[in-house]
Amino acid sequence: MNPRHALLTLACAAVAGTLGGCAIQADSGPRDVAEEHPARGAIDADVEGGEATGEGRIYLVAPDGSVQPLRTVLRNSKDLVQRLMLGPNQQELDAGLSTELPPALVVNEISYDGGVVIVDMSDDINELTGASLRLAVAQIVFTASEIPGTESVDIRVNDEAQSWPNGADVQVSGPLTVYDYVGFAESSQPPFPVTPQNPSGTTAETTTTAGAATTVPQTVAGESTTLPPAETTTTVPTG
Repeated sequence: MNPRHALLTLACAAVAGTLGGCAIQADSGPRDVAEEHPARGAIDADVEGGEATGEGRIYLVAPDGSVQPLRTVLRNSKDLVQRLMLGPNQQELDAGLSTELPPALVVNEISYDGGVVIVDMSDDINELTGASLRLAVAQIVFTASEIPGTESVDIRVNDEAQSWPNGADVQVSGPLTVYDYVGFAESSQPPFPVTPQNPSGTTAETTTTAGAATTVPQTVAGESTTLPPAETTTTVPTG
């Protein structure tokens, strides 16, 4: 036998008495992770507010003086409503973002009925009144509407239906949509229509009446300009 192989064989035999062989043995059951283990950081990580990454969005309350009272921040697209319950993370707090949702508020269940997302919550939301309640409900409606396929959001308290104030402070029974809170959230739409001919604004239309060119004012980047009449050619019959 090769001397090197013989040494390895003897080493395995020596270890076998204590480890049961020269292979890594599977644990017989789950075990605690040691305090110094690198994985402990992931287990004990502070998840309050959540990490501002992902393809989904939740809606938080914008700083005072903002044009729209709600602002979107990134979150993992899974369980968006539950992530909304965590509120802003420290970086978002430093930026002036906040939430009107009570700290004790919990989501009992989220279910789906066609295009309606049913969000069943604890009765802690009934502690809110006035503008705080409108903002809290708007946060839930906008965030739940980020779930693909959502057409409306039905907010219930301990599985009981109730009415909620819309953006105009009018009580609405039944499912709500983002259109009940027009102007509450920042828009992702361009400030004016975009056309292939003029990506920065609308194009002018030119019509010809009785051989004369008439121009329609053109709006470009918020400024109104009038294009000069196009040159026309008149053909005189001969003979």
